[in-house]
Amino acid sequence: MTYVPDILSFGEPMVEFNAEAVGGPRVGSLYSVGFGGDSSNFAVAASRLGGRSGYLTRVGDDQFGELLRKLWVSEGVQAEHVVTDEEHPTGLYFILREGTSTEFVYRRAGSAASRLRPADLPDGWIEQARVVHVTGITQAISRSACDTVFSAIERARAGDTVVTYDPNIRPRLWSLDQARAMARYTIPLCDVVLPNLDEGRLLTGYEDPRAITQELLALGAPLVVLKMGGVGAAVATADGYEAIPALKVRAKDPTGAGDTFDAAFAVALVEGRPAVEAATFAAAAASRVVQSLGAVNPIPSRRVADELFAELMATAGAP
Repeated sequence: MTYVPDILSFGEPMVEFNAEAVGGPRVGSLYSVGFGGDSSNFAVAASRLGGRSGYLTRVGDDQFGELLRKLWVSEGVQAEHVVTDEEHPTGLYFILREGTSTEFVYRRAGSAASRLRPADLPDGWIEQARVVHVTGITQAISRSACDTVFSAIERARAGDTVVTYDPNIRPRLWSLDQARAMARYTIPLCDVVLPNLDEGRLLTGYEDPRAITQELLALGAPLVVLKMGGVGAAVATADGYEAIPALKVRAKDPTGAGDTFDAAFAVALVEGRPAVEAATFAAAAASRVVQSLGAVNPIPSRRVADELFAELMATAGAP
């Protein structure tokens, strides 16, 4: 069914090969095929958590691009405007494991998604969406993709659409100085900024979560939601700072947890929930993702996320 999404994201999707070593270090590893890419993870999570989500990108004219299209269809993500690029391939990445060590190996240079450009944004989608989510990875993969982020922000602001921004700093894609400069330039253009604790420290030079959020607010962010993994999260505005607890879980793989947090927060915002409640719901949803391998398979359903939210609320309210 065709519809204009309430929650929209765009960027670089990838097919994932996730290894769990058996029989010795990287010998006889078994690989499961999955999906990744921060913006695609976000779109899938938003849909699975009950939002009407849409996704924009370019994929190669190859089997991997077809796998991604099937993923979005199966997850109820509106992806009718995804472009098939006949000249450039779909990006891939590999997750290699050795004991407790995890290594990511990417095959993304020259990907179809890196050719994303402002003209690929369809008329009306951004202006009519409730939330558009942009990320630092999309800014980093190419100049044209970065231009697309700023075009989307400009159109969202003209259409009263909320812009959420995850800096998602990746040193393999560009230098720390470039990432920091781009994020600090982008932050005041957005409505909600969603860094993790490490990124907050890199962006501000501060260690303390409260100091990090105050510096990001000073840059012009109206609302900062700082993700802190097993510690929880923090929500900060000019009016105050509130810590969000975390559920105690056994973390196995953090891949995609931040993207699910972002998506859950967006879903809750669209539903009219206040920022602190939205962040609590997001922390609860993300807690399920870290307990299993991969970025997409562990994303909880709305029912499970609601149960985790209720559990977290009860924990937070316990004496």
